[in-house]
Amino acid sequence: MTEHSNSMQKPFNKKIIYIAALIFVLLIAWLFTGYVRSYLDEGQQTTFFIKKFPTFQLEFVDPFANEGDSPAIAELSTVDRKSLVDYCKYRFGVTSDSDDALDTCAQNIPGYLKQ
Repeated sequence: MTEHSNSMQKPFNKKIIYIAALIFVLLIAWLFTGYVRSYLDEGQQTTFFIKKFPTFQLEFVDPFANEGDSPAIAELSTVDRKSLVDYCKYRFGVTSDSDDALDTCAQNIPGYLKQ
C-alpha cells in the first residue's frame, strides 16, 4: 500500500519542481531584461537589453530615442531626468546622476538611433 501511494506522489512532486524552476527562470528573466522604445521615421521600435542591475521595471524611457534634436541634460524636466537616470543606470551601469555622468551616458546612444 505504501509503494502505491509513493508512486502517486512522485509525478506530483516533479510537476511542482518543474513549475518552481519555470517560475524562477521567468523571474530572473524579468529582473534582468528591459526594453526601450524609440521613434524613428514615424514608426515605433522596441529594443530589448540586459540590465546591469536587477529591477522589476521592464520599460525604460530614453529622452534621446527619437530623431528630433536632443535636449541638453540641464534642460530636462524632473520627470525626464529621473527617467534618464534610471535608463542610464540599468542599461549602461551609470550610477551617478550628475550632469557629466548623464552626458556621458547620452553619448552611448545605441546603433539603432545613429543615422
